[in-house]
Amino acid sequence: MSTKRSSTKVNYWAAILRAVPLAGIFYGILATAGNLLTYVIFGGYTNFAQKVITGLQLFLLWLIVSSAVRTLHLLAKDIPVLILWLAGGLTAIVSVLLAPIIMNLFYQMGLEVGPTIAEASKLRFFLALGLVFSLIAIIHVRVRNKALGGTLEWVIVLGLGVAFYYYYLR
Repeated sequence: MSTKRSSTKVNYWAAILRAVPLAGIFYGILATAGNLLTYVIFGGYTNFAQKVITGLQLFLLWLIVSSAVRTLHLLAKDIPVLILWLAGGLTAIVSVLLAPIIMNLFYQMGLEVGPTIAEASKLRFFLALGLVFSLIAIIHVRVRNKALGGTLEWVIVLGLGVAFYYYYLR
């Protein structure tokens, strides 16, 4: 019994070590493409274009973290929820850290790739978002009762709204 347990631990850790960096690289490539596309559409990095880029990067982060959590769940169905949740947060951090490196590679090739999001002050924000996105993805893959899953999602979203109100608007 313990041999099987240790082998499954190795399997989900191996899956995490493969999925997280690949998700980060994919995020960096998509964020770079989004920056370049925004540059072409808006004719430069105007104030509005930078807001579009931020929105696009947040959408891509949600997409990448959710995809990584779903992939890890499919690769290792017995992965504990806490480790799956933390792997989603790790995916967000790795993605945000790898994006400027990938953008720099494109910049060295002569492309104007624009602003990145890897400022140290924003890293905690993206970790928190990654953990929230990860939690919502876990609800989708682990909760069988759709009504309960929907309720849990609304509780998370409303809780974030209240926290945002008290932290930023009050």
